[in-house]
Amino acid sequence: MKHPGKIKKFNRGFTLTELIIVLSLLAIVGLIAFPSYQRMAVNGNLRTAARQLASDFFNLRQSSLTENRMYRIPLDVAGNNYTLQQCNNTGSVCGGYTNILAKNLAAVAGDITFDAGGTTVVDFFLQPRGAVTAGTVVLQNSRGSTATINVNATGRTHVQFNLQ
Repeated sequence: MKHPGKIKKFNRGFTLTELIIVLSLLAIVGLIAFPSYQRMAVNGNLRTAARQLASDFFNLRQSSLTENRMYRIPLDVAGNNYTLQQCNNTGSVCGGYTNILAKNLAAVAGDITFDAGGTTVVDFFLQPRGAVTAGTVVLQNSRGSTATINVNATGRTHVQFNLQ
């Protein structure tokens, strides 16, 4: 039995007004979140570069111990790169070094540089007994965040971040 005064209305989808309101709200939330995301990404690159350098210290120290060979990590502070080098002969006296791998901080992110004022040693030697030249390496990014890598005489590294 049909009711003469009732009209059935089916809602199938969204109106144009509802769609515009939702898209406007998403755009506003995106504009608010973008600077936080950008800061997080820039600081994440600094963390990556610092951990990569600390890992290189660890790996070369392990190689030095197992191979009874000296290794060296010279930093080029002005060029923002460093080189992993291996001694040409075994033992604690080295006649010369061969480059294993050159690394550039720009490979992680273009805004990461060595902080020349905070970096205390630019030529780290890793001895066959596990001893390492102690010192500090400081990396910084465009936001003013820093990563301080402390290398102690036993070859252990500690990374401390000051994120802006």
